[in-house]
Amino acid sequence: MPRAKIWGIIAVLVSAFLFALSIFSFFILPEGNFGFFSDVNLMNLHPLTYYSAAVPLGLISLWVLATGFWIGWVILSIKVVPPMPEIVEKKDNSKIKAFFLCLITAGLAVLLVYGIYLRNFWALAIPALVISAVILGAVFWVGMAIITTRATLPVNKN
Repeated sequence: MPRAKIWGIIAVLVSAFLFALSIFSFFILPEGNFGFFSDVNLMNLHPLTYYSAAVPLGLISLWVLATGFWIGWVILSIKVVPPMPEIVEKKDNSKIKAFFLCLITAGLAVLLVYGIYLRNFWALAIPALVISAVILGAVFWVGMAIITTRATLPVNKN
């Protein structure tokens, strides 16, 4: 069997298992009144229910933050031949911006992990909102592209 097919089967099995675990932990395991509009205290949730939501959101958010940190680190550590002074008129601030990118992304990653550890609502709500906004924005963009794209060729009236 080809290696790509094996990885595809593994991806399907793992995603199906995680989906089933999420359904179990969100809808079957919770005790008490956890309706859509009820007041939910995250400390009252079963640990499996909480972490089945917190771990995927945390991993995706940490991956995005790590990518931002990596971009800043590459900018900081790359050795570039300086251009001729006659050509450059402005001062290059890219190293300072890259330093702050690394600093901010590392700080946000620490806050995220600490917030998930404390079971803070905002540690889950803010990454979920950002991820949802990006996905919904992409779906909106694709929808607009589909709507505004011509589906047929113009008819030649000659």
